[in-house]
Amino acid sequence: MPLLFTGFNAFGQHECGASTPAFITEINAPVSTQNQCTISIGWRYAALAFGRKLCLRGLLDDGPNECVTLEATGDIRALAATDSHCLVLLQSGQLYRVQPKLQAELVAVRLEAAPRSNSGTKRSIFGAAKAPSSPIIEHIACGSHINVAISSENCVYSIPSCLHQFSERQFRVKQLQCGHEHAVLLNANGDVFTWGNGLRGQLGLAVLRVEETPQLLEALAGIKITQIAAGGWHSAAISAFGDLYTWGLNCSGQLGMRVMKPGGVLKEPTVYPLPQLQDLPECDCSQGGESNDYCEPLRVFAGSRHTLLIRRCGRLWVSGWCKHGQLGRQLRNLSYVDAFQALEGITMNPTADEVLCGPWSTLLHLKVSLD
Repeated sequence: MPLLFTGFNAFGQHECGASTPAFITEINAPVSTQNQCTISIGWRYAALAFGRKLCLRGLLDDGPNECVTLEATGDIRALAATDSHCLVLLQSGQLYRVQPKLQAELVAVRLEAAPRSNSGTKRSIFGAAKAPSSPIIEHIACGSHINVAISSENCVYSIPSCLHQFSERQFRVKQLQCGHEHAVLLNANGDVFTWGNGLRGQLGLAVLRVEETPQLLEALAGIKITQIAAGGWHSAAISAFGDLYTWGLNCSGQLGMRVMKPGGVLKEPTVYPLPQLQDLPECDCSQGGESNDYCEPLRVFAGSRHTLLIRRCGRLWVSGWCKHGQLGRQLRNLSYVDAFQALEGITMNPTADEVLCGPWSTLLHLKVSLD
C-alpha cells in the first residue's frame, strides 16, 4: 500500500529524498502502513498514526528531519494537523491535542458541556443525577485559525466551546472539512453547511461576512451533494449528478477558473462568493468510450491554493497553485494552472484510494500495490 508524495518537503516531513519533488515520488513509511494508517499534513510537519502509535516528522524544534513517536491510550481514529498543534481523535471518541515538538505529549481536550433544555440539577429518589459525561467526538477538522469537533449528539464545537447543536434526531454528519478560517459540513441528506470567516467567499454566501454558527448553503439547497472539500480560502462540492461546484478565492486558479481574461492583460474576478458549476474538460481515457458520464467526478480534495478531483474512471485531475510541485507535474515557467488538467501516469481506485492535501503538498495513499 504505497504512499506517493509531491510538493513542499523542505523540512523533511516525508522521506522522499527531495526537498520539493516536482513529480509524484514514493516515500518511505512505517511497515504498519501495510495495514491501516491515518495521516494528516501540516505545513512544517506530517502526522501519521497506526494503531495507538502517533509519529510526528518535520520541523519540530531546531531543524528539519526531526521525528518523535508517541503512544495513545487507545487506537487512533482521525488526525487533524495545523502548524501549532495536531488534534488526535481516538476510536473511543476521546479527543487529544499534541504540539509538534520533540518533547511532545498528548493532552486531553476538555470540551464545554452541551446546552440542556432544563437548567438545574435533576434529583430522583436515588439522589442527585449524575454529572453529564464527556462528549463522544465523531468528527474533527482544523485550519490555521479554526478548530472544529462534532459529537455523537450533533453538537458542533469551536474547540473547546459548544457553538451549535443540530436539533434534528435524524441529522447525521457525513463529512467535515476546514480551510484556514472556515468550515464546511455535509450531512447524510446531501445538505451543505458552512461557517467561519467568509470574507473571501469561501462560505458560498452572496454577502461576504463572518458566520459564527453553521448556515445552510442555500445556493445548493435541493441539490444532493455527495462530497465536499475545503481549501485555504476556497471550497468545493460534488453532486449526486456528477457536477462539480467551486467557490471562494481563485487567485491561483484553484477553482478551476481562469485567472486572466483572454489576452492576459485584465484579471477575471478573484472572489466567487456563490458556488460555480464547472464545465470540466472531456476525459480522453479509453474506458469512457463516447460517453463522458463514465468519467464524472466522484471525489474532490483541496489544499491551500490547489484542488484535485478523482473521476469515475480513476484518473486524477488537478488545478491551482503549483509552485512547489503540489499538482504532481513540472510546469516550466508557470506558478499556477487555472483549468483542470489530467495528471498523466496515475490511475486510482476512485472509491478506495485516498488523497490528502497539505497546504502546499499532495499525498496519495493507494490501497493496492503498484506492482
